[in-house]
Amino acid sequence: MNGNQSATDLTTVLAGDHRELDRLCTELELGQGSPENRKDLADHLIAELVRHSVAEEPYLDGDGDLAEADRLMRQLEGAGPQETRFERLLGGLIRAVRRHVREEGPAAVREIGRTCSADRQAELGREVLETREAAPTLPHPDLADRVPQADQLWPGPGFVDRARAALRAPASG
Repeated sequence: MNGNQSATDLTTVLAGDHRELDRLCTELELGQGSPENRKDLADHLIAELVRHSVAEEPYLDGDGDLAEADRLMRQLEGAGPQETRFERLLGGLIRAVRRHVREEGPAAVREIGRTCSADRQAELGREVLETREAAPTLPHPDLADRVPQADQLWPGPGFVDRARAALRAPASG
């Protein structure tokens, strides 16, 4: 990183995501809290990972750790915290996230730094942050008529797809 990068530069945003994902994994690995609290924390990890994935996926090959994490997130969103598979799936998700944070993610950040000008990195970073800011208020088109807007990004079955759709929708304003 050079000294001219801003906090909104895409490489800075993604590196910050990696630190937050790593922190959430550490918190989950400590194994503290009730099953319901762990489920809430797992849902938070999933939400952060989806936000991160949407921003970083264009710079990855599609078959790596984020793809594995996506598969596990989809299985985990249907698992209750009391089910035996919950901890098994969560452990797999944490391992995939850790691999991404240590290997795949930094390689993507390096590739962005190598292939994008500083101006383009700043532009992409601003776009990612604007999209993230707008996403919670964007209704998923399949849910708009059936689910109150406040519940459309609530964790649960379909959460990964709803969050991705909201993050990929164009930011308004």
